[in-house]
Amino acid sequence: MARPSRHAAAAALALALSGGHTGEIGHIRIRDLDCAAQAVWVHGSTRTDARCPDLAFLFFLTARSVLSSARRTAAHLEDPKVWTVLKSGVRAALGQAEAARFPEWGPTRSQWLRAQRRLRENSHELWEAYRPLALQQALDQGIFPEDEPRSWSNPQRHQLIAADGTVLKSPTLARAGQSVDLTTGEIRYHRIDPASVAQFESGNAEVFGPKYVFFSARKGAGYMTRVILDSRYVPHLHPGGEAAAAVDGVIDIMSAAPGCMGTLYDGAMRGVHRDAIARFGGLVINKQHKGNDPQFYETLRPGRCGHELWAANGRIAEKVHFADGTTELVPVPIKKLERRGTRMFRWYHLLAIPCRHGLHEHRVSVGTTSRTGERPPGESDEERGFHRAEHLQQIPEFTRTHQLIYPYRSDAESGHAQLDASLWNGRLISYGVDAQQLLTLGFVLAQNSTSRALHQAGTLLQPTG
Repeated sequence: MARPSRHAAAAALALALSGGHTGEIGHIRIRDLDCAAQAVWVHGSTRTDARCPDLAFLFFLTARSVLSSARRTAAHLEDPKVWTVLKSGVRAALGQAEAARFPEWGPTRSQWLRAQRRLRENSHELWEAYRPLALQQALDQGIFPEDEPRSWSNPQRHQLIAADGTVLKSPTLARAGQSVDLTTGEIRYHRIDPASVAQFESGNAEVFGPKYVFFSARKGAGYMTRVILDSRYVPHLHPGGEAAAAVDGVIDIMSAAPGCMGTLYDGAMRGVHRDAIARFGGLVINKQHKGNDPQFYETLRPGRCGHELWAANGRIAEKVHFADGTTELVPVPIKKLERRGTRMFRWYHLLAIPCRHGLHEHRVSVGTTSRTGERPPGESDEERGFHRAEHLQQIPEFTRTHQLIYPYRSDAESGHAQLDASLWNGRLISYGVDAQQLLTLGFVLAQNSTSRALHQAGTLLQPTG
């Protein structure tokens, strides 16, 4: 005897209990089993499920980032205990009227798939609406405090943005819409991701997928307390590449958060990018590009002595001649990092040049490359052919301050690792920029929700009095 199908078994059970018609029977789920009453509650099609507000689908999007599967997420949200907690949060934050719009259980997978199309079309607008909320959360958690003392030569972790770009693995290995089997001549068609291209990450490793830049900051010791402030897609052949997109994001955050002092980034930021942020008043703390050879800067003659100054390893060094005919570039001690200006800023190193005739103080502009018209004729860096922002850093790489601060950039790498771990098999599950931006929004919502919960728990556990 053939085993009855699930639908046939459900229909027979419903007919026996209620005398209903099989055309009125939908799917019977776990929540339809009433063990206490020894009964099965029969309902119509799943399409008759109560309509969920859009906020419920944002809950679904966030939970999917943690659970890695829409089917698993729907099963969790069907749990009355889980759904009650979410409704309680809505009631506490938005009021009883908004909580009353939520049905008795969470969205089903089919409801999510339908709602996802609408959310995908508005993913850009969702990100635009969320960016100020993420920044406000960071401010509430003590990040970028405006009233806190600031030291430009020794910024603190919670005063800086940790940013970096990453290539997410394409949802498919196919790079062309069709291929030909060379043995049979059969033409095979493939689904491809329009946002994915072959790109190179650190170590010249090729990764096929779209590139995104993430911006985050944190104050607490735990990495889960970080707040992700923004995420931006970097189109292929974007003018300026990843670093140009990062500059726009950093300046946008600094414009909205006066307590933000700058950013930590890797070697992808070159002089032109550092120049833009420095002119805006921010620090760029990154490693010097390895291809930069020492450049002659000037010969300083303050009196009876002479000092030949060069730009090397991101700072001013003096060329010292030894008796055996060899020379060495010795870094000149930096006494102070100065920031001057109001709307457009300039940065200077106050040098303390050692000399047998006595110490010489000399001020050198760093971080920005002066353009024609900004200095007297013939004196601008552009006319001299000297790319100052490329060769002279605000906080040079081989200094104690740089060695203490630059490791904070690992926050960005940690965030990328968490994102990869949240993806099914480490690959994107979405095709196209709109869908992928929706996915990254869900990841950011999950991370920032965790950060807020930990911050609130820490605040409550602090001793009073």
